[in-house]
Amino acid sequence: MVTPPGTAPRGRVYLAYAIVSIVWGSTYLAIRVGVQEMPPFWMAGVRLLVAGILLGGYALLTGQRLPRDLRTWGWLLLSGVLILGLALGGMFWAEQHIVSGLAALLTCLSPLLMALYGSMGSEGDRLNILLVGGLVIGLVGVGILVDPNWMTGPERAPLYAVAVILVGGNAWSGGSVLAKRTLKEVAPLVSSAVHSLAGGVFLLLLDLFVRGGRWPQASAQSWASLAYLIVFGSIVGYSAYIYLITHMAPARAGTFTYINPVVAVFLGWLILSDQITWRIVMGGSVILLGLFIVRRSKLEPRRLIEQAREPIS
Repeated sequence: MVTPPGTAPRGRVYLAYAIVSIVWGSTYLAIRVGVQEMPPFWMAGVRLLVAGILLGGYALLTGQRLPRDLRTWGWLLLSGVLILGLALGGMFWAEQHIVSGLAALLTCLSPLLMALYGSMGSEGDRLNILLVGGLVIGLVGVGILVDPNWMTGPERAPLYAVAVILVGGNAWSGGSVLAKRTLKEVAPLVSSAVHSLAGGVFLLLLDLFVRGGRWPQASAQSWASLAYLIVFGSIVGYSAYIYLITHMAPARAGTFTYINPVVAVFLGWLILSDQITWRIVMGGSVILLGLFIVRRSKLEPRRLIEQAREPIS
């Protein structure tokens, strides 16, 4: 049985948040390394398909209850294609043409979109000024963190690559809110497995259409990056993400994307000897300020607010 939202142990929710923040921050580097030699849709599709098979097998072995109605299966498949097929596939493709730091910056639009989509409908959370202000401050911090010369410098980003990531961000945010509202009775492990399988099949079919699905020739380094993405990015990270969005409001859950670029910068310093400049220190501080404000904001479901306004008969 799935723990109802708001009743999950706080420690588990924070652990899931930490895993998604740190592990997914490291995947930008792994993706960038892998797509230099591997076809992006093939690489992303294999990552998801293998992870989905492993997660699904474990779910069956541990007796996880599968959905029994077609409606729930439909929501599972749709949200899986949105969250992983479109968003992750777009990210892999775009990192052929765009540096990983800028890719991380662009994905930070997702918390704003998640807050927007999460406020829609009768089940939505009511937005407040404090929450919106915190999200905007966090985005400003990421803007400080990334060199603004990316638009005109030698590593300028093609507009089409930026557009692909933005479209993927919309798909990710909308799919995440959809999953939160429609998959409350589905175990997180089952959701992770089906989402991975749906996204993986979608991307492999896309690769088959684009380039014929041929087996790539790549170095051991690229295969190692794919293995890392399968184990940590998909199995560990995505399971934690599904648990997180099930038990935390969309606007708050999405703030992990502010931490991902900080992790990416740190790994660049540790592995590639990149310098930590005043821009990095200032940007990181502003991001933490935005996160603090978002965490301090109080979210209230619109339905409860509307019921409270109804006169007592």
